[in-house]
Amino acid sequence: MKRVLLLVLLLIAGAAPADGMLMSRVAMKADLAIEYLKTAIEEHGYALAHIQKCDSGLAGFGFHSDTYRVLFFGKVNEVRRISEHHPEFTPYLPLKIAVEAERDETLMVAVDPTTFEPYFAGDPGMVIQFRRWKNDILSIFADVQKAAGGPVAALDAGELQAAR
Repeated sequence: MKRVLLLVLLLIAGAAPADGMLMSRVAMKADLAIEYLKTAIEEHGYALAHIQKCDSGLAGFGFHSDTYRVLFFGKVNEVRRISEHHPEFTPYLPLKIAVEAERDETLMVAVDPTTFEPYFAGDPGMVIQFRRWKNDILSIFADVQKAAGGPVAALDAGELQAAR
């Protein structure tokens, strides 16, 4: 659990409540899951901007895993438009998905974009954008689940809490 929280901190560079996360666990090795994740991201019309390796940095904090990665992705026109109209949102762009290896499984975690809705309630276009991003991320997770041959189990933290 500590590892997941640290990954969230890396994603948003600040504290976030657990109910502001989207998560999915797949029954496959991380390297293969990352390849499927990259494909799913691109099939949803996003460009992969960067993959950051976080293994050594996290190892310095005492966290050890086979793989820690953060995938940065977005749609260039969306990023430019939002950066122009809402420069205060620029630090959150592009979108990010953290990937952590846990034995033969892989955990994928993203910040739920709808957690930003209260800050942009006066801009219906941003609210729609946040909801679209959430749907896309959940769909990307579902595509990776399908590729793994398992049931689709992408959850936001509220659904995860209800399932416990």
